[in-house]
Amino acid sequence: MQAHRLISLAGALVAGLALSACDVTTPSQMMTQKIRIKDHIVTQTLDAGRIDPARLNVIADDFTQKASNRKMALTVSYLAGDAKREGVARKQGNAYKKAFEQRGVAGISVATVPLADKQYAGKVVVTYKVQAALAPKDCKNIPGYQGADDLDAADQYQFGCNMKTAVSRMIADPSDLLGKGGTQDNDSRRSGAVVETYKSGKPNQPMKGFQASQVGGAGG
Repeated sequence: MQAHRLISLAGALVAGLALSACDVTTPSQMMTQKIRIKDHIVTQTLDAGRIDPARLNVIADDFTQKASNRKMALTVSYLAGDAKREGVARKQGNAYKKAFEQRGVAGISVATVPLADKQYAGKVVVTYKVQAALAPKDCKNIPGYQGADDLDAADQYQFGCNMKTAVSRMIADPSDLLGKGGTQDNDSRRSGAVVETYKSGKPNQPMKGFQASQVGGAGG
């Protein structure tokens, strides 16, 4: 009888160990990662000899709203072989710099570069770094987004990916997702003086202004 109990106990222990080795959990199909913020370089190519005010307005607005390091680089290309062309390219770069500064852009650097190919000379390449909001890593489109799909695609899709992709494209200022300080850029003493009268319990003086009966009634 005792041997039978020992065998039963040993069997129960073996079964317990076998069950503990099995993973009965199911991987979640919900996307729990957050929207990513990533820096990338914006490049615009302009005609060095002709400033287009409309294009400069668009670039300046984009830089003001999105530039992450507040620095813009202007690279002016010129045809190699003549020293005078470098001076012309420098003047063209400075003209573009002044035009951008008039539109509120600061931190502009100007460089000139000689090129042997006439096709690429006489250009101003504008570059600056911006932040972009992107969907979480490895996010895929929902099955059927681009047509018919199979069951494997449905099993691999993480719910919420398409929603986060759409939201990331609607974010106007990606830096908002990184958090910003709530303190004001003014003097704390001046800000405190505004509420001193209220805190002391002293009633505010009545505001002097017009009354409805006083407006337009004198000439009636």
